[in-house]
Amino acid sequence: MIHSIGLFQAVRIAVAGWPDVAAFPSVAFGGSQPALQSAVFAWERVRYRRSGVALGASQGGKLQGVVSARRASGPTAWFVDHLVIRDDDAPVCELLESVAAFAGKRGVERLFLRVPDNGYLLKLVSQSGFSASSQVSLLTLPANSPLYKRDAQLGMRLRMRADDLGLFRLYNACTPAEVRFKTGMTLQRWQDGQEPRGKRTRDYVLEQNGEVVAWVRMDLRSGWVKVQSQTLSHDAVDPASLVAWAVHTGGRRTVWEVPEHQADLQLLLQRMGFEVGGCYRLMVNSLAPMVRERAWAPAPTSV
Repeated sequence: MIHSIGLFQAVRIAVAGWPDVAAFPSVAFGGSQPALQSAVFAWERVRYRRSGVALGASQGGKLQGVVSARRASGPTAWFVDHLVIRDDDAPVCELLESVAAFAGKRGVERLFLRVPDNGYLLKLVSQSGFSASSQVSLLTLPANSPLYKRDAQLGMRLRMRADDLGLFRLYNACTPAEVRFKTGMTLQRWQDGQEPRGKRTRDYVLEQNGEVVAWVRMDLRSGWVKVQSQTLSHDAVDPASLVAWAVHTGGRRTVWEVPEHQADLQLLLQRMGFEVGGCYRLMVNSLAPMVRERAWAPAPTSV
């Protein structure tokens, strides 16, 4: 049975230590998939009570799993921020289908989910209406600095609201069409589907001749920083200098997210001392309603 989840039930799950397969994987640091954190979950449920949902699945009076989702950067996209399952018999499909139905009734067009690159789990997620957008590798830097010195003249600056169009053009130039089809083909859909920014998120851009040629996002955490990036070309910016600048600016242990279409970046990071710590799949469920009835429509005619 699928039902709304209360904070008391969430605390019980957190105490039990069930894995949260939608959380950022600590496997990147050589650990395991993290368990649900009750304090974080409770705070999020209060903060996002009007733009999210938390559902539980029970059988025989016992809770088997929990799923929660909330709005991304815009109203047409949500993302699953927690998927907690008791064991392999947990009703993953029912949980994901229920949260997708809830979001779809509220006008959401796409539901995003990050899951570990696990065959059994990916099969269940695919059966729930999700399809893979891309595989993302997690590269960590064991040492405090890369093998190259920082370029002090790189010219990165903080992102401004006026940069959105330039960043969208950079995204179009750097991202394959099959990925853009799921993550956002238009400016509005791309904006809505962005990962929400927190108080400790920093976006930087590099601009040349009025064009954005590089972007770096840093999400600061306790003791480490998650980095994402896009660059237009090697002629516009030296990738090694960009990596060195990012590590120096982050100032802490670094985890760099690299989508599979950024193979050159992954090779560069490995040459600079980074190591692959894990990977996950970005999954997308398209919730836009389909036209199910045939209808006549006027066709344009030439004179």
